[in-house]
Amino acid sequence: MNKLALLAFAILLFLSTMLWYLANGSLNEYLKSQVLLQSHYYSGQKAQLLSADFSNNTGITHFTDLSIANIEGLTQPQLIKVDNISVHLAELATSQFDAPSIAKKTTTLVHVKQLRFNKLHAWSEVTQTGQTNLEVLYKKVEIQLATDYPALYPQLSAELYAKMYPERSEKLALENIDSRPKTPEIETNQAIIASKKAKQKKRLLGKAQTRVSVSSVLIEELTLTMIKDNKVLTKRFDNIELGRLGDENGLDSNQLGGELLRRLLGELIRIEKDNSMTSLANELEQQ
Repeated sequence: MNKLALLAFAILLFLSTMLWYLANGSLNEYLKSQVLLQSHYYSGQKAQLLSADFSNNTGITHFTDLSIANIEGLTQPQLIKVDNISVHLAELATSQFDAPSIAKKTTTLVHVKQLRFNKLHAWSEVTQTGQTNLEVLYKKVEIQLATDYPALYPQLSAELYAKMYPERSEKLALENIDSRPKTPEIETNQAIIASKKAKQKKRLLGKAQTRVSVSSVLIEELTLTMIKDNKVLTKRFDNIELGRLGDENGLDSNQLGGELLRRLLGELIRIEKDNSMTSLANELEQQ
């Protein structure tokens, strides 16, 4: 019996070890697939990623060699290339709260201390529309976010709605043509106030059962190459901060990639339009 017990224990230990390795490998493949899926979904461009590697010991995930393809017809094959992205979990890696849109369900909030890009290189080119590729994709990402999460991007969502249903927008405009001042109603019933707050939270949080909050996004080394009229200008920047992603409730895990792309493209556009960059570009044009 003792030998049989030892044999059973050894088999269980072997199986549990194998399951751990399988689960760990599956997690890495899942993380890799999510980066590729969200990058393509929001940008509309092909994305490539060599590997994703999560460490249980450090709580850090490394994403190696990420690239997003450039718009077809431009000179450069890539829009963005990153050699390494590291995602550092906070000491309190996860917490839970009641999911407002799903009865008797909880939402898991993943706390990320820092998301860090090591070396990021981006290429800016002017498209046939006169906009840069950065501006074109920034608008595309914004539209997709507003379409999927209208409550979180109300102004852009309203603009999209107006374009889709111009007749309804005109009707609303006519209804609001009366410019006489109106006294706003002040609600005092606490039950109604609480109900309205709950409905608003439900609209904002949606049905996501996994949300992510990122305290800090940092680009250690950013290189921006601008191409215009066959002239090339390259500029390097260090320690670019993109701020926080998500409030205390975080972002829907499926929204995270889009919001990160939106922040990144917005920062690249801001840098490109910076006065010092413009003056350097003008110097090149005069050569």
